[in-house]
Amino acid sequence: MPDHPLIGLSLDPNAPTAMFAQIYDALRQRIVCGEIGAGRRLPPSRSFAEELGVSRTTVVTAYDQLIAEGFAEGRTGSGVYVSDIGTVEIAPAPQPRSVAETPALAQPSALRPFHPGHPDMRLFPHRQWGQCLARVARTDPQALAIQTDPFGDLLLRTAIADYLAEWRAMKVSPEQILITAGASDALEICVRTLAQPGDSVALENPGYRVLRALIQSLGLQTIWLDVDEHGAQLPTATPVPLMSVLTPSSQYPLGGAMPLARRRDFLAWSEHHGGWIVEDDYDSEFRYGGRPIPALSSFDNHGRTLYIGSFSKVFSDTLRLGFLVMPRHLIPNIGATLARFGSKASLIGQRPLGVFMQDGGFYRHIRRMRRIYAERRRVLIGLFRDHFIDERVQWRDHHSGMHLVVHLPSDCDDVEIAARATDAGLSCPALSTYCAGAHPRRGLLLGFCGFDAPALQDAMPKLARIVMDALNRIP
Repeated sequence: MPDHPLIGLSLDPNAPTAMFAQIYDALRQRIVCGEIGAGRRLPPSRSFAEELGVSRTTVVTAYDQLIAEGFAEGRTGSGVYVSDIGTVEIAPAPQPRSVAETPALAQPSALRPFHPGHPDMRLFPHRQWGQCLARVARTDPQALAIQTDPFGDLLLRTAIADYLAEWRAMKVSPEQILITAGASDALEICVRTLAQPGDSVALENPGYRVLRALIQSLGLQTIWLDVDEHGAQLPTATPVPLMSVLTPSSQYPLGGAMPLARRRDFLAWSEHHGGWIVEDDYDSEFRYGGRPIPALSSFDNHGRTLYIGSFSKVFSDTLRLGFLVMPRHLIPNIGATLARFGSKASLIGQRPLGVFMQDGGFYRHIRRMRRIYAERRRVLIGLFRDHFIDERVQWRDHHSGMHLVVHLPSDCDDVEIAARATDAGLSCPALSTYCAGAHPRRGLLLGFCGFDAPALQDAMPKLARIVMDALNRIP
């Protein structure tokens, strides 16, 4: 067998299974049964794509899935090689079966199909991450156990400053960056630093449920910001809120980016009233057309904006690390809050993450995840169009984010639908639970990032039957 044979595969462009999933499944079966042995180089993606009549991205996505699950490994400058998966039994060729009979890949046990907001940890770069940990443990083990700066590891903060300059058009110094135990920790630090009990804070409606609970627990008053197709609208209530918490790059949970004109309106509002803007940059990396748009903070010339980022969506939901970017004049205030309440950020992952970012592994991982998630989003949209033809079920594609929002009629009980979906082994939260007020919006949140094509294909008919049954019972 040549080093990189062009493996003859038969693809069905009319099958509900995505093309990349067909390629992945065929290669995986050949690897498992020993037909393609350990150490063999898979065909170059470009020539393989030409042979199959598909795009190179489709082949690369299939290879990425094989690498993520340990069936293959990528070697820089050399190609993709089959991994040694141990002794295998050469099984007889399987009998052809329908796509409907093809089992889905094993999903993480804690996640049910459509659960929103979680990355696929099967795609985590375990080997590269382990190498960064080992390098730090070998060359500077004290960095894993001894914290020398209350704001966090300087190497990581420097890497984040470089990342923000390249991806979010923000010009900040490492001194303006605080490492936190995720986005919620950063939000709490902002509120504790800037607000006092009785102050009012403006929150998006619908919006992040954890933030709503945090504001209430700290004795603050809530002012709700209505959300339209351009994101949150300017505060109009009296008294004027001390702070507005926004998700301008990808509104949560509805999706969509706030246009530049409204961003400037919010900045003008904060300057005029002496208010603050907390920019929660939820999943901004996952835009499936072009580069991420500049952060709202990048337009702030008066130091009224605090920027929050997290690694839970783009890298790992178990690392529990995020960061807060503050104006220079607030550094002493934030420092005083840390001295009073202490830091919650774990130290052991900070230096390795900084090394991973500086070496370029973090950027390669983002590009890879965007490619895979874009394909899964395409599969979800196709399934939705196939199974929901009732005009009462609507959705809007924002070409970004980690979930799709399905909008339902106002007289539809989305909480009941979500409960029935849970009974069916699915997880699609009701949109109304993210809303405040007497007339919440109705709908469902459908996540796609944590689930491959077969899992989505298996789950969608179940959800469609539940939703359509509920709609047919509306008088």
